[in-house]
Amino acid sequence: MSSSDSVSSFDETGMSFGEPLHVNVSRASTRFETIQQAHSRQPVSPGEEEALAGDGFDLRSWLHGREKDEGPPFSKRFGLVFRDLSIYGTDVSNKHISTLITPFWKLIKGVRYGWGIPEMLSGMGSKRKLTHGFSGEVKEGEMLLVLGRPGSGCSTLLRVLGNRRKTYTKIDGKVSYGGLSPTEVQKHYRGEVVYNAEEDQHFPTLSVRKTLEFAIQCKTPSSKVLKDRAGYRKEVLDMLFDMYGLRGCADTIVGNASLRGVSGGERKRVSIAEQVAAGAAIEVWDGSTRGLDSSSALDYVRSLRINADTLQKAIVASIYQASESIYNLFDKVMVIDEGRQLYFGPASDAVAYFEALGIRKPSRQTSSDFLTGLTQLNERHTVPGFTGHVPQTAEELEAAWLESSECATMLEQVDEFEAQIEHDGRSGEIRELVDRTKMGTEQMRLRRKSPYTTTFVYQFMLLVRREWEMQLGMPVIIGYQVVYNAVFSIILGTIFINLPQTTEGVFRRGGALFTALLLSTLTSQSQVPRAIQGRLTVYKHKFLGLAHPAALSLAQSLLDIPLAVLNVTVFSLIFYFLTNLERTAPHFFTFFLYILVASLTLSGFFRFIGNISPNIDVGHTISGLGLLCGILYSGYLQPYNQMHP
Repeated sequence: MSSSDSVSSFDETGMSFGEPLHVNVSRASTRFETIQQAHSRQPVSPGEEEALAGDGFDLRSWLHGREKDEGPPFSKRFGLVFRDLSIYGTDVSNKHISTLITPFWKLIKGVRYGWGIPEMLSGMGSKRKLTHGFSGEVKEGEMLLVLGRPGSGCSTLLRVLGNRRKTYTKIDGKVSYGGLSPTEVQKHYRGEVVYNAEEDQHFPTLSVRKTLEFAIQCKTPSSKVLKDRAGYRKEVLDMLFDMYGLRGCADTIVGNASLRGVSGGERKRVSIAEQVAAGAAIEVWDGSTRGLDSSSALDYVRSLRINADTLQKAIVASIYQASESIYNLFDKVMVIDEGRQLYFGPASDAVAYFEALGIRKPSRQTSSDFLTGLTQLNERHTVPGFTGHVPQTAEELEAAWLESSECATMLEQVDEFEAQIEHDGRSGEIRELVDRTKMGTEQMRLRRKSPYTTTFVYQFMLLVRREWEMQLGMPVIIGYQVVYNAVFSIILGTIFINLPQTTEGVFRRGGALFTALLLSTLTSQSQVPRAIQGRLTVYKHKFLGLAHPAALSLAQSLLDIPLAVLNVTVFSLIFYFLTNLERTAPHFFTFFLYILVASLTLSGFFRFIGNISPNIDVGHTISGLGLLCGILYSGYLQPYNQMHP
């Protein structure tokens, strides 16, 4: 049963395991017809970027890169090729749990073996080969299912195919994205190849609508391509709601494990819709159905099928315990175990290949479970009457695959696809297409090297609006901060109430001022967990090419001002007059200004600590040490002339 047949049958029924399906493939395909000539411009010639012409241009055709083939928005002829891919990582097989003597043992080993400097200089060290010569290709419009037991190397392969290479010590072999190297993609076309981990990363207080609007705004092509950018954004947003069944939850917050929002299945579809809005040409999904029920998992994979069929994307996914309905939606399957490739080819032929080796699939077992458990001798069954040698281990299955005619055919297809990519000149086509969609390239030639579609100033404006909406979406937290400052100002004000205007109250006045600064410091420490908790989402947006992290930092610093003004105003109005400080306007506003500047400065300082800390425990430790140093060396507890270096 082909993937298209499977899709059409589900469109007719609309049910899976007694549950309604929310994703309709045929409806999604027809929805693309709404974005056509109304939002398009056409350059007179491919080489002239500034020349714009009339209404005879179809946006879909131009974005697909071929006038003779009409393609949908965001489609690019990328394709994925990997050949003899071997990945090396750090060997952690001899790691031990730390004990009391571990630091001393490390010191002795460091003295004896040179602190690891020889290994670092030689580039070797303790390495382990994680994958052994993987090969394959995924054309545009195809879906590849990667199957393997936990620890077999699925996530390692998917991370490298998703261009997340920094965590590995060495990578041999070739990976090509439509003729572009991984280095070029990382530097200039980062958002075209995306890797999605198991957990969905979103800002939980934003609604589904705001989440998708931000992605669309960051990836809207320039005015050289679109006549009506605002109309285009609206059409694309409506299209995504209809494609992935999100209209009913459009104004519901996304939520997370601690904040109630949309359901798990809806959150997965939000992630997929965000990828579509970002315009990624190659999507890699790592175990993303974990935790979903059967109906939601099928909805999720059907959404991926929409991306492949309608948007001509190349999709690679690993799914554990996939049902037969999910398995039939994929074009190709790759089976790996212990870092070794056991099969790569059409999903419909995988079971027959292993049955030819003497391994039988039970009638009531799904294809994915059968392929995953091939090396489990206590689970598999031998074909009755089979007289040949049945491979027992992953090494034997790999050897059988390398000697098979299916492997030879696969390698020929890889060579043919590579030759086709080179013949079509896809790398140049991709460069021209992506560069033309970027804003600001007519004024600054350096913009061509940027991996972002929009300019830094435009990203900053979008992020200011988004951060403001996120703050307004948390009225309880804002109210809590106001009450917190009011209560503490009353408590501290009553401690220093009605200070005398004589020299008797000089030292106590210094204590009152120091306490006021200390409270603003404690309040600003909330920036540490906030920066760490939102970091994964910021990294995700960076890899999608949506917005630069520096633009986010500037936007957050700007929006610190109104909240800081509100909190400092509440605190100052109560504390200043309770303590009977100089009741004149110049003195009051000087006090207010100092507390405000200290609050903003410390907010930036603690946000910096959160950004450089690997986790929240380290962040709190560093911020605590910074706070301790600030208290001791602020000049109040210990006078400046008594301090010693």
